[in-house]
Amino acid sequence: MTKTFTGDILLAGDTGGGLAATLSLDPERVTLTAGDNQLGSWALSDYLISPGQNGSFNLTLGGESVLFRPDSPSDFSSTSAVPLAGWHIPPSTVLPVARKNDDDYIDAAIADVRPMRNPLDNGGMSRAFVGVMAVLAGVLAVGAVVAAALV
Repeated sequence: MTKTFTGDILLAGDTGGGLAATLSLDPERVTLTAGDNQLGSWALSDYLISPGQNGSFNLTLGGESVLFRPDSPSDFSSTSAVPLAGWHIPPSTVLPVARKNDDDYIDAAIADVRPMRNPLDNGGMSRAFVGVMAVLAGVLAVGAVVAAALV
């Protein structure tokens, strides 16, 4: 029975989002596709799956190595019988893995944006205090002008 997993593929040394891909596993073969393009298909003897860091998996496909980050690492791990390794992502940095497209990540990031401070906040001073300070500043200014005229 063929199991299909979506995720991202990265070449060795690549960083960032990677290439959206689908990995199909069956008892005889592994097939890697990106969109409508088949990137390759390898027999059981030509591929190796090993645990990577933070829910990713190292794939050796016909002698070439790539990194596969499945959308659901636990499902992929249980199906491929390869344990998760190095799962050390702080919960605050984990994004939801169920996504329809990259716009969902962008929408989630925009929804989480908070202003550094409230633009209507005047530093904790009440309006009455600001008013009293403005009046005192005016009185001092008038006093300074009168004092200067008398001297």
